[in-house]
Amino acid sequence: MNIRHLEIFTAVAECKKMRMAAEQLHITQPSVSQAIRELEDYYHVKLFERLSQRIYITEAGKQLLPYARHCVESYLKFEEYAFDLSHKDMIRVGASVSVGTIMLPEIVKRVRLERPDADIRVTVDNTTRIEEMTVNSELDLAIVEGMVYHQELTIREIAEDELVLVAAKPHPFYRKDQIELKDLQGEALISRELGSAERNQFEYYLAEQGIKMVSQWSCSNTETIKKALRDGEGVAILSRMLVEEELARGEFHIIPVRSQNESVHIRRKIKLLYHNNKYFSPIMDVFVDKSLSFMPKESDK
Repeated sequence: MNIRHLEIFTAVAECKKMRMAAEQLHITQPSVSQAIRELEDYYHVKLFERLSQRIYITEAGKQLLPYARHCVESYLKFEEYAFDLSHKDMIRVGASVSVGTIMLPEIVKRVRLERPDADIRVTVDNTTRIEEMTVNSELDLAIVEGMVYHQELTIREIAEDELVLVAAKPHPFYRKDQIELKDLQGEALISRELGSAERNQFEYYLAEQGIKMVSQWSCSNTETIKKALRDGEGVAILSRMLVEEELARGEFHIIPVRSQNESVHIRRKIKLLYHNNKYFSPIMDVFVDKSLSFMPKESDK
């Protein structure tokens, strides 16, 4: 059984004649008769009575007719909407917080310049969540920083970022030209939420070095972290991209860290993700192109 059988059933019920139903549907009368017979045989129910070369809908047919009409109408609406979508440039894009704050708005702007009618839907969350959504096809593409673990994803590096230790004027570290890694022992840390690339990568490094800081604040909102920094609640490890304006104003200060007479640098790749089996629409190709051209890798600078 398929939707065509229900279309024929509703047409015959409305026209009350096989011939008229066939003309309305642009098919032959035997095809109409066969479809009705197949419906009746499949469901073991009589839909029409044939008397004196005329047909009359049965009581069972009357009860089933509203459901058949609803199915046909729903199918036609589905088909109309599906064809409409096939002609639209729609893309679901995800980004981690740092990328979503700094890079993604500019990339989206560039895509819109080329495709002004594009329907671009954006989700910003931590790297772990964005990765999961991409694996589950809730997102078409994503840009994140930090480690990506799912083998179902294709990963393309598009840029490099650095995590920096930041302090504001109220904190004693603000006036220091550099500190030793051991100076962070027991220091109050204003950190991102669990699952964020910044927190995961930095905590992993500290654990390797045997350093334990006190997680004073934990939140997903970058502006809240900056407010806590301004209030002298502690130091923070943030993407350099996120604090460029505050650094330029002298509001924040990057504190270089040394360990065993060597400078400590925590860098991470910014990556474009999509599912290995993802079908690439034209708008996805445009988005990838704008992403790859957005920022050169460190080695290209």
